[in-house]
Amino acid sequence: MYNYLLRIKYNGENYHGIAYQKEFRTISGEIIKNLKINEFKLSILSRTDKGVSAEENYISISTNTEIKSFNINLDNIKILNAYKLTDFINIRKFSLGKLYQYNLPKGLFNKIYKPKYLTNLEKISIDSNQNDFDINKYMEGSKYFIGNKDFHNFAKGKIENPYCIIYKFNIEDSDNYYINYVEGNRFLYEMIRRIITFLISVGYNLFPLELIDKVFTYNLDPKPFPADPKFLILKKVYLNWRELYKYIEDIII
Repeated sequence: MYNYLLRIKYNGENYHGIAYQKEFRTISGEIIKNLKINEFKLSILSRTDKGVSAEENYISISTNTEIKSFNINLDNIKILNAYKLTDFINIRKFSLGKLYQYNLPKGLFNKIYKPKYLTNLEKISIDSNQNDFDINKYMEGSKYFIGNKDFHNFAKGKIENPYCIIYKFNIEDSDNYYINYVEGNRFLYEMIRRIITFLISVGYNLFPLELIDKVFTYNLDPKPFPADPKFLILKKVYLNWRELYKYIEDIII
């Protein structure tokens, strides 16, 4: 078998995510098709959702076909680097963390998340009147997400391990966007997009700042819905290269 590791970038707006699916057009599916591979095994570092883009992501491939060229003719997908491996690897095991960017349009969204209750041993009603959007409240709310937290309220479905560590959550003001940079050790399915939706409600005074600490121990009803994926970008992934280099036989490109 031939084993490879690919570092890639892509605009995911018109794709059904990165994970291979026979019935849908996906990032990994287009790469496999253009590399002319028939039988293969894949491991994807970050399984970005439908519509999400990446400036850096990694795929490891095992195939019975030697790949002669890694030049693929795709406008929205690029192979930045290719490595020949000694064995097939689960690339996720080498991940140390990720940095995401969410470009929140200043026009915001027509649909605004409106939380109703926090429930645990008690039930707390969220009674707030909507005000004009306040970016300062949004930014203040983002600080509560830094640290090792239980993010069960910000993931789709039930999660076996809801704990993630957010190292930084920075927000920059540009002409058309509030640019969110979120760095952490791992992220749950739809986690960042649901956090953005929640913080928008904080900015509109629909969730009080003094109750944010409780969203990591109580249940939010309803859960925040995910924000638009087309504004989310995987900026950078951090790998344990000391361990990874043990499997690299050659640097192809």
